[in-house]
Amino acid sequence: MQHVQEKSVHQFPPWQLQGEGFILNYWITPQFIRENFAFHIAPSPLGRVVQVMLVRYQESPVGPYDELLIMDHPLISKRRLSSIPKIYVSTEESLIHGQQLWGIPKEYAQFEWQQQGQEVMCHITYQSQTMTIRLKKSKSTRFFYINSHHIPASMLKIQQSWNARHYQFSPQFRGYLSKLVHVEWQNTQGIFPDFSQAKNLQSFYVSQFSLILPEAKIDKK
Repeated sequence: MQHVQEKSVHQFPPWQLQGEGFILNYWITPQFIRENFAFHIAPSPLGRVVQVMLVRYQESPVGPYDELLIMDHPLISKRRLSSIPKIYVSTEESLIHGQQLWGIPKEYAQFEWQQQGQEVMCHITYQSQTMTIRLKKSKSTRFFYINSHHIPASMLKIQQSWNARHYQFSPQFRGYLSKLVHVEWQNTQGIFPDFSQAKNLQSFYVSQFSLILPEAKIDKK
């Protein structure tokens, strides 16, 4: 992917996106953070909750694409905003726009999906290594409505640094959640933290959502 930097941004914010996905909530310990220092999760003396999001965007300004990311919510007492320290996407267009418009450190990976009944498997290949996430949805058809207005504004503010610039933005979203029954990680191999070693809190399947990515405030260092 040497030629990525030669391409330029042509779809400017705000972006409106729609899709489906999974929100996986984990309690991580200080030891887990230390052992996964390569993924740039902010340190914490007590441990805290982070979210892993696995998303299939069916509509976006640069077309459909898949995404796997860590959403890091440092403790408010540390006066740090939320950030995305690790993220993979399935298209070059998403990668270029994410890096340049929002400072999101996107890397390219291939995503392959399999579904049978309530079970979903996603195989993610990065630099010839493949990891797998297995997810099992609930048979219940009960969904809960969620809106970003229900969430503290401080949790929605995201701050990124990229190429000597600081980016800050607050996404808006709404969607419908149902509980996930089971999540399993296989062969993370250094591609991603092995979250099977963290405490899985209640996680969710998002059957449909709408997301707005506003223009970021950008400051040079």
